[in-house]
Amino acid sequence: MNRETTRRAIFTLSALAVIGLGSAGWIWVHREANHELIEALEDAKAHLPSGVDFTWGKAIALPTSHGARLTDVVLKDPSGTISAATIELIGAVVGSPSEAKSTPDRSSLHFDHVIAYTLQITGAGGTMQAKRLSLDGLMLPPPTEDQVSSLMMDHGEATQAVMTSADGLESARAAHVILDQYGTGRVSRLTVSKFQLHYGDHPVRDVSMGELVSDGSDLAGLLQSYLKGDGLLFHDGNQSISVEDFLLKGEVDGAGSAEDRLAGFEKAHLHIDTDGQKSRVTESLTHFKLWPTGPRTMIIKSLGYEKFDAAIVLNAIVDREADIAHVTEFDVNAREFGHLNVAGDFTQLTAQQGALPQPQIVHLDFSWRDAGLVPRLLNNAAVNQGMDPDAYVTLLRRTWAPAGSPQDSIGAQLAGYIANPAAGPLTAMLAPEKPVPVLALAAIPEAVTHKHLAESLGLTVQASTPATGDDAQAPDPNMTTDEPVDPEVLAPGPSVAPKAIAPTPPARKH
Repeated sequence: MNRETTRRAIFTLSALAVIGLGSAGWIWVHREANHELIEALEDAKAHLPSGVDFTWGKAIALPTSHGARLTDVVLKDPSGTISAATIELIGAVVGSPSEAKSTPDRSSLHFDHVIAYTLQITGAGGTMQAKRLSLDGLMLPPPTEDQVSSLMMDHGEATQAVMTSADGLESARAAHVILDQYGTGRVSRLTVSKFQLHYGDHPVRDVSMGELVSDGSDLAGLLQSYLKGDGLLFHDGNQSISVEDFLLKGEVDGAGSAEDRLAGFEKAHLHIDTDGQKSRVTESLTHFKLWPTGPRTMIIKSLGYEKFDAAIVLNAIVDREADIAHVTEFDVNAREFGHLNVAGDFTQLTAQQGALPQPQIVHLDFSWRDAGLVPRLLNNAAVNQGMDPDAYVTLLRRTWAPAGSPQDSIGAQLAGYIANPAAGPLTAMLAPEKPVPVLALAAIPEAVTHKHLAESLGLTVQASTPATGDDAQAPDPNMTTDEPVDPEVLAPGPSVAPKAIAPTPPARKH
């Protein structure tokens, strides 16, 4: 009777519960009769460390399948408790042909099949529950090895899985989880259906996904990399992640207020093709939406939009050896807003452990084709300042392109563009002599009137219709009104582009 093996499996069960792998409590047994099984369990129970308790209702040997079935299983230790209505262990084997010497304390444990019903694992960090957990081709590493990094499994499924923090404020649940080929160095596939994440502290946030699928990644390696703080792990081959029906909801007012939609998308797909130190990254989002329910997105409502709805595409090549990313396409196409396209090069993508990367811009190209956003922005700014929209546009044009300004200056290009945004795209290029932080983009508005700043950023702008620098026939831009001339300025809905201003005919002499 192999008492050491039975006892070791109980210890392994306790260790796995503490580190929260979500694995069921399993005990290796291989007896030919129920009384021998019970003797082995009683002996293992008697040799448990102080503070550890192991109980069960019934123990039934399954000699033909080299396994056992236990009911009403409870394992308690100072770190937590594992319980299950039923646990079945099938096809138990000690060691493997590759192990030179198979001993209970130095060999791995293998199970063809492990199944647990009404499983619950409780520890200091919280509780994990599953209506049913099934594991096939399970290998538990020897006690001398890391129980997380060395765990291997061919196939696992969990139904109605729930994890809750000890304070009850955070929880995650999934209707169904499937994991194939888990283990360090293995290419895994993970499918999670009807996933929900809840954060209960103010402001309350709720995330839901219809389905999440990860394919081609070394999930065990990624977990180890995350636990060690080594960042994202790339490996040769294709990796993909897809998410459907993502929605973020949350409190938008004070504590206890009703939740509302904040952001979401219909479908997202990320594909990474890695060869050595280079990876080609492709990402797309369909119907990416932002609702004007939070403080940072209220501008959407003030501009007369119901929501922001866009299709987003990203294509990039990342060279980790050279520490540079070449973005060939970052495309945002938002209906009733416009079409943005960005391409460029970034460097300093890596950071020391525990620190966030601070990318630097090497070169950027922009293109914006307006579909209604620019006139709304101009009209909204005019109303906020108590000005007539036409007069406000004229004021900006005179400020950016005073008389005599070169047509190729940034101000002249922008001045011509805001007069007729629908005439064509606005393009810009950022080509600094040395890489600049991404935050330098915030200084672009100042560069319009500060030539030295524009030169330091290597900023150039090109519009379809630049200003001529001669607005002498325009109305007085200092005209203000407490009540706008056009009442529709204050009316909700889309704003119109600034009207073309006809020259005033000379007065007739009498």
